[in-house]
Amino acid sequence: MQKVNNIFVVGIIIFLTACNSTTIRSTNTDPVLITGAAIPEALLLDVGINIFDPDITDSKTKDINGYTKIIEAEARYIPFKLMETIQGSGNWGVVRLIPDKQSEMDVWVDGKIIKSDGASLELDITVSDSGNNKWYSKRYKQEASKYAYDSNSNRIEPFQNLYDQVANDMLQYYKKLDTDKITKIRTITKLQFAKRFSPEAFSEYIETDNKGRLFIKRLPAKNDPLLQRIESIRERDHLFVDTLQEYYANFARQMEEPYHEWRRAYYEEGEALRAVNNQAATRLVGGVVAVLAGILAQGSSSSVAQAAGQVGIIAGGAAVVSGFNKREEAKIHKEALQEISASLDAEIKPHTVNLEERRVTLTGSVNDQYTQWREVLREIYKTETGSI
Repeated sequence: MQKVNNIFVVGIIIFLTACNSTTIRSTNTDPVLITGAAIPEALLLDVGINIFDPDITDSKTKDINGYTKIIEAEARYIPFKLMETIQGSGNWGVVRLIPDKQSEMDVWVDGKIIKSDGASLELDITVSDSGNNKWYSKRYKQEASKYAYDSNSNRIEPFQNLYDQVANDMLQYYKKLDTDKITKIRTITKLQFAKRFSPEAFSEYIETDNKGRLFIKRLPAKNDPLLQRIESIRERDHLFVDTLQEYYANFARQMEEPYHEWRRAYYEEGEALRAVNNQAATRLVGGVVAVLAGILAQGSSSSVAQAAGQVGIIAGGAAVVSGFNKREEAKIHKEALQEISASLDAEIKPHTVNLEERRVTLTGSVNDQYTQWREVLREIYKTETGSI
């Protein structure tokens, strides 16, 4: 008798508390650090940010139900926002977004998108220098504040704090480098660029150790005419890289509005979806327990317990039905998310960039244009030096 009553009481408690849940979110902000003193130009390192890995696997693609194009767009948009943050800190030379590392830079930032759903952003970031020395690898996570999507307040980047953290960590590592190390990084970058155009002339200046790290074996003469021609070509390469940055800027501007609305809707839909799933699960569990407790109470000799058992069976059954209804509601939310994603995917289209240099037009994707541009530079080098 006591056992039956205990089961019944536990069932009713679970049932009554099933629908109560609370989610607390907070966002801390750490502003971008600055060195406090102007860095001499000779010690400024140029930063290249690679297009991020969207981490689209076969199993993950099935889970996201057609979100692949959005993830690919994020792989260009997120590094662009990081580029703006690092450039705005004033702690570096030029900071550029360069796909597949197709132009030599002093420092490289590689990233992988682990999670991005409007409510949270999770990235794996690896920073290394031109000598193949890894600075660090770190996973960054941030939860979006509900105020980030408040239509009554000024729009803010929901995950700006994450970008600030990356910029600050890079600066902290840079501060540990001495002048000699910084100079070597810059020199390796120049020699690597020269080696790309004239490997037979510049390969002997750099060697690789058994860990894949580059080091300077010896330096060419400062007045080497071949090196001076290479430097002239590198300046043109910088102009090309700067030109293609406008492509990414236009892409980011066009993506800004629909992407913000998509993330806001995704955030709100995600919050509703989580609430629905929690309610559905707890109502199903609470309802089943209440029904079982009611059935057990029917075997009691007490008329009061039997009556209470009847109430438990009815209430528990209603809770089970409600739980299944919530699951159907969750399905509707998922469909809404798919529609939102499809609408954003339709609005984000890449733009063809035409660059006229020496009467050469570059077309196709950004990667295609970089490949074509490398061939143009080789032709320029060949024309100016007589051979490759």
